[in-house]
Amino acid sequence: MLALWSTFACTPDVRPLYEEERARALAVATDAPTKWEPDLVIGIGEAALGHAVDAAGTAALERNASKLQVELPLGAAAELKPVLRVTKAELGPGQGCESCLHFDLDIKGDVKWSLGTLGGTFPLAVAAGGQLEIVVVGGTQVVARPFKVGKVEVSGGDFGALRVNPSSVLQDYVRAAVGEALPPIPLVDLGQAGLPLRLVRVRNGKDAVRIEALTDVPGAAPAVVPDPGREGILVGISQTAATGLLRRAAFLRGPQEYQVAVDPKALRVDGDHFALDLRVWRLEGNGWWRDYDVQGTLAVEEGKLRLKTDERLVKQVDASPGAGLADPIAALLETKLLEVIAEQLTRTLPAARREEIAGVGLRAVANRSLGAGDTLLFGGELKVVRAKD
Repeated sequence: MLALWSTFACTPDVRPLYEEERARALAVATDAPTKWEPDLVIGIGEAALGHAVDAAGTAALERNASKLQVELPLGAAAELKPVLRVTKAELGPGQGCESCLHFDLDIKGDVKWSLGTLGGTFPLAVAAGGQLEIVVVGGTQVVARPFKVGKVEVSGGDFGALRVNPSSVLQDYVRAAVGEALPPIPLVDLGQAGLPLRLVRVRNGKDAVRIEALTDVPGAAPAVVPDPGREGILVGISQTAATGLLRRAAFLRGPQEYQVAVDPKALRVDGDHFALDLRVWRLEGNGWWRDYDVQGTLAVEEGKLRLKTDERLVKQVDASPGAGLADPIAALLETKLLEVIAEQLTRTLPAARREEIAGVGLRAVANRSLGAGDTLLFGGELKVVRAKD
């Protein structure tokens, strides 16, 4: 018994090493370089963004619905009430700025008119075009807003029994609805996601808008994120940045039950497979640490990330002196630890966000893991949901 106690007494104190690792993990980069490469990228395809413009344009037309006056000969005036919606929104490369997109809207509906006891309805089709500017507001929120409306053309000329052409009045109405009443379309709020960022910018990619950000993780490698294609959304964060944010969260959480703390030293993802270098610390007395290689799968379920493994895929690879006598504590942590890491990753990546635009919900939903190279990638789609649905 005395010999066993002597073994514990002679083990080195690991707590100074833990504090060194803690200081390293909690370090924050504060510089704002003029030239930088992003370690976090969100790509939104032009067609996916077009769905948002479609929804926002229809909402603006509905909210801006009002009765219009069109003058007739002899001083009379007919009253018009348009009921219109955007049936198609197409986006393409813009001109004049690095984060501009050209838009073409097909707008259709009916116009009710009345003149004294007379009245009727005629169909209306309008083509509107202009440019959207994608801008960063407040340092973290990215919005799309119209800054130029060009053509507004009314097609056809069948206005029923109305004995006057109201095209100019209707063109002015649509121009105001699209250019002035259309609210800024919130694409993503990285501040709401709780991401510690230094810089955010917007660039045009191939058939996509790229939102690029630089986290405050010191020395994080750039994220290599391809464009998502016209219909998709692709979110990518470099694995060094993801690991840095995970380590910071783990050390801020600190020791838990039995004075045990964890350190996810490195996370690597290839497709749906992950590998985690994990250190488990015991900080009671002189303490000890153990290093594990944890293998498993990563999936997206209902917009949330899930990490799964089992005991056959968890292997000890190293340990400090004195750690060999206390194994059961680490075994208790595995399932809960993966849940905590998955929760932190879900918060780090905008896997499921919803923004409201005048009663229209825009929700970016991650649906698949595409980890490749040194970047953790997630693909997804943009869903548009009417508030009444």
